[in-house]
Amino acid sequence: MAKTTRKDLLNAPDEFITTTSTTVKWVKENPVRFGITVAVVVVVFAGVFGFYHWKTGRDNDAMLAYSHSWNSSQQTLEVVQKYGDTDAAKLAKLRLARMAYNEKNPKMASSYAQEFLDAWGDEDVYHWEGLLIQGSSQALLKDYGKAVASFDECIKGAPQHIRDQALFYKAQALIVLGKKDEAKKALGAVSESYHDVSLPVLASLEAQQGVQN
Repeated sequence: MAKTTRKDLLNAPDEFITTTSTTVKWVKENPVRFGITVAVVVVVFAGVFGFYHWKTGRDNDAMLAYSHSWNSSQQTLEVVQKYGDTDAAKLAKLRLARMAYNEKNPKMASSYAQEFLDAWGDEDVYHWEGLLIQGSSQALLKDYGKAVASFDECIKGAPQHIRDQALFYKAQALIVLGKKDEAKKALGAVSESYHDVSLPVLASLEAQQGVQN
């Protein structure tokens, strides 16, 4: 193999200069094609930038509308209808589920909760709240098996205050299903801060089983 000398390296063509010269030559020989290429790049860049600007503005408008509609089911529904693909619209469905549940409409609450859960995706506090509303609504609809499944999913990762509620409502559903031992186990798993609610029910279960024995 021939040895590369310092003179050879110095005399070697500069790749950057060579590439630049080739490009300039191509541009001179193909001015129309070059103009079209530049125009396409500009249009694509402008389109991407314009879409980003539009989407950011729309997301901001949606969140503002959501925050202003906090106590109105009609305005909250309008957020869903107008900004359907935004996070604000998804959160609006969760709010509608909560409102429907508070208004004793478990069927509507369950429907909105499921739509929210399908759209949201992230396992955060909103996700766990949606599962809690879903399970509670299913229990009111007397679909106790599905309710227990929803509560179980909620219990897996929810923060303590939501987990305690899920455990309590799960116990209520299990009692109706005749699974009193499982209900006692659920009630026994709640945190100390929820004992004032859970202990009377737990005591009642233990008393009933004591009488039966």
